[in-house]
Amino acid sequence: MVSFYLECEQTSSAAFSMMYSDIPDEGKESIKSTDSVDNLYKSIYAYPSNFVNDLKLQKGDILEVIAENEHWLYVRKHNVTDVEEKGNVPREFLKPARSLEANLWYFENIKTRIDAKRCLLRPENLEGAFLVWRSTKNNCFYLSVKNGPYARHYRIKERESDKPFYLVEQKTFNTIPELVKSYSKDPDGLCARLNNPCVMLDSPTIPSLSPDTEWEVDRSSLTKVKKLGSGEFGEVWHGRWNNVRHVAIKEFRVISPAIQTEINIMKELKHEHLIRLYGVCTADEPFCIITELMENGSLKKYLISHKAEQDIDFLCMMDFAVQITEGMAYLESKKIVHRDLRADNILLTKMLFCKIADFGLSQFTFKQEEEISLAVKVPVKWMAPEIFANKKYTSKCDVWSFGILLTEIITYGDDPYPGKDKAACVQAIQKGNRMECPQDCPQELYNIMLLCWRANPEERPAFTELQEMLMALIPEPITELK
Repeated sequence: MVSFYLECEQTSSAAFSMMYSDIPDEGKESIKSTDSVDNLYKSIYAYPSNFVNDLKLQKGDILEVIAENEHWLYVRKHNVTDVEEKGNVPREFLKPARSLEANLWYFENIKTRIDAKRCLLRPENLEGAFLVWRSTKNNCFYLSVKNGPYARHYRIKERESDKPFYLVEQKTFNTIPELVKSYSKDPDGLCARLNNPCVMLDSPTIPSLSPDTEWEVDRSSLTKVKKLGSGEFGEVWHGRWNNVRHVAIKEFRVISPAIQTEINIMKELKHEHLIRLYGVCTADEPFCIITELMENGSLKKYLISHKAEQDIDFLCMMDFAVQITEGMAYLESKKIVHRDLRADNILLTKMLFCKIADFGLSQFTFKQEEEISLAVKVPVKWMAPEIFANKKYTSKCDVWSFGILLTEIITYGDDPYPGKDKAACVQAIQKGNRMECPQDCPQELYNIMLLCWRANPEERPAFTELQEMLMALIPEPITELK
């Protein structure tokens, strides 16, 4: 297939009077006087060259957009030298050079204070590390700063006048970058002088392996690196595509209609808390699904690794839960039932960002209670009681499973119903018994679990409601300057 950028090889940039002061400091030296600032973009993430027509990016590169489609841009890099570099880059890796989002301290993906705290308290950040973000709840900007073992949050106030941005009325600024620059020189009441921008170890999920890659991927372009796990369906490998892009390869031992169902569902899923499908190999056997790679592994593995020290903050635990509700609310809105929601199927990025994975049971059904209770590979202990009565599987069944997942989180990865086998669990649940409150679990959290485990599915909360309930358990106060 001819790449989309070929049509635009003759495109050149227009001359202009450059508004130089509006460009973030990083990258100014690479801008030439003939460049149109309205067409200039800045890379806010590094991007390795994955394909012959890709362009390798360093964080802070300044680029001119020559052509574009929905997810990819064809750009020219601005170099101090006369060497011209062109190629494809994912749209999400760039921001308009004059925009607030082009600043390395602005985190567009952060929407809540607990998100900001999770990023700031990483060990890579030193005192005074900071980021600016915008709340989805009230549409206000916030400045979050690392202060010892804490994250302090300051609302950036706005008014309709000259110099509209401020933390205190006596000190106002024309722009948020001006505000940041000032408090980087003098803390003037802040908990700490603004130091380096908060680290961001994650890059955006690329939309596809390349602009020209269709769903079907040439098997010869895949290399297996390390086996990550195996199960009844097959094996999961850490692999590479074109010897550059790290991916996960799910290889099936047996071909079944459920595989095509899983593929069709994953093709429709585009959400930050759901694993992204990159491609498939279905032209010959064994069938494979290629997805983004989560090098931190599963939430279950992460929880168990911290069990001895018991050092995961409760707010961090609830942050995991909130992220999962966001992804599940999206599935709920798409009328997709996951059917296998548990900590093993939640994967983590380097920044502990949760992504729901494994849609292999999307069409799994049962005909007899005995088959459920005795099946070795079926997640019986996460299943709602109506499934044992051969009733329809709905999103409310996923809500039940989420309540069980909450027990996994609070117990550092313990399996549910300790001391009971699967058959005993089925019998107890059908009699109306529920799991006891886990040790050290706050009563408020256990009450949420009990809501998820109501016998009548219609009485269980939706995932959007669960998100609000959990957020109420993790308040992060706002610090006011005086």
